[in-house]
Amino acid sequence: MSINLVVRGNLGQTFSLKTINRDGSNEPSTVLNFSVASTRYKKQGDRYVAAGPTEWLECEYWNRRAQHLENILCKGMPVIIEGEELVEFYEKDGQRVKARKIRVENIYLNLSSDRIESITLKPPRTAEDEQDDTPF
Repeated sequence: MSINLVVRGNLGQTFSLKTINRDGSNEPSTVLNFSVASTRYKKQGDRYVAAGPTEWLECEYWNRRAQHLENILCKGMPVIIEGEELVEFYEKDGQRVKARKIRVENIYLNLSSDRIESITLKPPRTAEDEQDDTPF
């Protein structure tokens, strides 16, 4: 059984990009680890107020685009994350701690957030750029 989640929040902590040799695979895989801070809100009159504490979720993004994402994502950026929930346990100070993690399938910039002031894109591709062997 798997649980898929959609989480709105802001990117936290510094990103960690790792190359890992997975079991049974000759090719290394790249994973980008990061965290997202998410707070529930409820409508109170004509505005929204926090309806509980901020929850931090650890995220892992396994994909060939992980290195590109590390370069364009930054702390505090409002995002929407879609992915599968993973539950892990670890020991801390002699206590067993439950940690929620998301294996990210999609990550989107939350353009409806008031935190977005501007977006800057690279210039359009030229004909010379398109002759590159890369299919993207």
